[in-house]
Amino acid sequence: MYGISQSTVNNQRFRVRDMDNEQIMSTFGNIGHLLNIAVERFITIGEIIAEENIDIKGDMYEAAKEARDAGKSIERLCDVSPLGGMELRHHIEPLKDYGAISLAARSLLSSVTRILLLVDIIVVKKLLTAKKRASESLEKLESVMNFTEFVRAFSVFGTEMIELAYLTGHHRNSFKEERRRAQMYSARQILEKSIAILLTSSKNSLIHSDCVIVKENRDTVFCQIRRAMDLIHFVVKDSIFDSAKHMPFDKQASNPNYENESIYTTIKRIVNLIKRYKYQMSYYESNNEGNNNSDAYFNFLDDDLWKSEKNLAPTSAGGGGRMVNNTNFRKHLSSESMDLREELSVAFEKLFEKAHDFTDSPYISHNHRKNILSYCDNCKLELDLYLNTIMKDQHESAGVQLKGRDPELGMLSSLEELCKQLVISVSSQIEDFNESLKICSKLVKSFHVLATNYDIDNLNQRSTKFHDCCDHIFDICKLLQHIAPTERLQVQAKCLAINLRIYGPQVFIAAKILWKYSNSSAANENFESFSDMWKWLTNEISMIAKKILVSINTTKNDREAETEKCESTDKLTKSGVPATEDGEMVEYSGLEGKNNGDLNTYQSKWSEDLSDDNDILKRAKNMSAMAFLMYQFTKGNGSLRTTQDLFTQAEYFAEEANRLYKVLRHFSYQVPASDNKKDLLNILDRVPTFVQALQFTVKDHTVGKAATFVKVDHVIRETKNLMNVINKVVSKCFECATKYKLNLTGITGGLTSERSNENMAGGMCDSKGTTSSSEGSM
Repeated sequence: MYGISQSTVNNQRFRVRDMDNEQIMSTFGNIGHLLNIAVERFITIGEIIAEENIDIKGDMYEAAKEARDAGKSIERLCDVSPLGGMELRHHIEPLKDYGAISLAARSLLSSVTRILLLVDIIVVKKLLTAKKRASESLEKLESVMNFTEFVRAFSVFGTEMIELAYLTGHHRNSFKEERRRAQMYSARQILEKSIAILLTSSKNSLIHSDCVIVKENRDTVFCQIRRAMDLIHFVVKDSIFDSAKHMPFDKQASNPNYENESIYTTIKRIVNLIKRYKYQMSYYESNNEGNNNSDAYFNFLDDDLWKSEKNLAPTSAGGGGRMVNNTNFRKHLSSESMDLREELSVAFEKLFEKAHDFTDSPYISHNHRKNILSYCDNCKLELDLYLNTIMKDQHESAGVQLKGRDPELGMLSSLEELCKQLVISVSSQIEDFNESLKICSKLVKSFHVLATNYDIDNLNQRSTKFHDCCDHIFDICKLLQHIAPTERLQVQAKCLAINLRIYGPQVFIAAKILWKYSNSSAANENFESFSDMWKWLTNEISMIAKKILVSINTTKNDREAETEKCESTDKLTKSGVPATEDGEMVEYSGLEGKNNGDLNTYQSKWSEDLSDDNDILKRAKNMSAMAFLMYQFTKGNGSLRTTQDLFTQAEYFAEEANRLYKVLRHFSYQVPASDNKKDLLNILDRVPTFVQALQFTVKDHTVGKAATFVKVDHVIRETKNLMNVINKVVSKCFECATKYKLNLTGITGGLTSERSNENMAGGMCDSKGTTSSSEGSM
């Protein structure tokens, strides 16, 4: 009656007969009681959420009441006292009303699902509301005309963005589709990096408000921030309210979104279409032969795309199959053949269109282009043969078509050969692709030198080479996206390529602004910000390209081993950055700094010659140790145990940065007037700004767990920004000392009174910790 075989029931009764009567009844009672307690706890949380959200309060309480009633019913049905002196086997069925328990369980499942859906609606509304507020504050920020309004608007915008970042990060893994998770991850990445250059570009625009290219520089950043927020809006709304998920299966299958698919995904869809038809034919043959083995048919359907095809094989309630009407099923197969013909024709048409990205690329060799066209023609021939075969004599020779010369094998083989040729074409360009990345990095560095030296002719000349390399990188990224085997890699490659194409020209524009206003510190900071953005994009693109090629070249047997190798390579590329199960890089606190390599070089160079009086190196080491302890806190390690410990350590970190700033300012007086001194002062002047930002963040009062979490995240980010500037200025200081043979000892003449305050930082970081930690952090 309930789909349970007689043998299973008999075996269960045999086991029950051997068990103690009281023990069985106690187990039943405990299960019902514990289930009811769990349901009550779950409902309580739902009711608390309902109190904070009036719009769903009525529906939530109604669903909670249904769940509570179902939980109590299950507990009551399971709470049966043992029968003394009676054999359980004669009374086990009257004591347990399985039908009533089943109905109560279904009611409980329905009400719990309803509660979860209501909570999802609240989450979506919170995300969309946070995005709306951030968009509104961004518009106000874009329209400000003076520094006072800008500071006020940027503070509001920063608060809204912190809230949006928290919500999107907290619910990032709530999306079921891999593509949506990857889009959310990429949008958050671009938002974080774009906001970092929004401050400098806006400051530059306010100072040089009459310059057109300065405004273009700033407007590009605003545009990219809006696009990233729009992508977040789309992902959140589409993942919950996507009406296509409620369509009948046949409508979903006949309306695939080929325009946004890669070649790999299109070929995978073609293969699945062929498999579906083959399995239908196999099922038809088994029915004609009287062997109604529907389970064998269903076992093939392990792809989510085809699971709804189970309705093609009607089965009885008892689990066994029943014979379908051959005439009706034959008509159904004929209709399926027509649909398959149409879908395959459209899919192959889109496949050949996308293959033009390879054949039209100026970077693909003539031989590879010729081979791709040849394999495309071969696929067309095999497709025509396959379609003609499945349409010929559908009713009488269906079985012969599958058992004779199989055109399906020929078509799949031609698709495989085409895939191999596409991969070969891209792989042959990887060496030139990496060379273009290196050339671009060198050109960006040269832009700064040429701009500050007023060499506009060479600057324009090198910009041509820079744009050519950017076009090459973008084109290869587009081809890599086509052959990427996972949606996550496809989305990341596409997003990075688009942003590289947009931000690439802006690096040159920032250089032209610096050439025009070479004495402006705002123009210099603006160029550095865009340069950092460019470095990040090229590093990410290089890493994604490696991942794609590694994943393509792996076989099914050693895929897991190669994935671990790829992840270890990524960790070497981004030291200290752990990877998640998705392979996505978890956001590292960044306290290791961007220029640690330079600092390590200078530190090792001066380690033998510098005495203990070198306050610059000593204080830099001390700050590095504090930063390392704060980084350990984010991993749950180290001596900082509570958030208050972290905030106290951040205060000491800011105070130590102030003392180091005074020492560096004193040293700058020794540097002769030159471009190096100008660069040193430009970087040095940024230190107080970041110190104040960190101090304001630490002193900000928060109430509640969520607000404290946001504050911790903000403190870590501000510490990262300050440490990056410290690394740059200390490296520049050592560079000046080397070039002008300056003495770094004994430069703290008027600052000795500050020495007594050093022990404050020692409260959180002892001398042993400083020595050991600084090596790991610096």
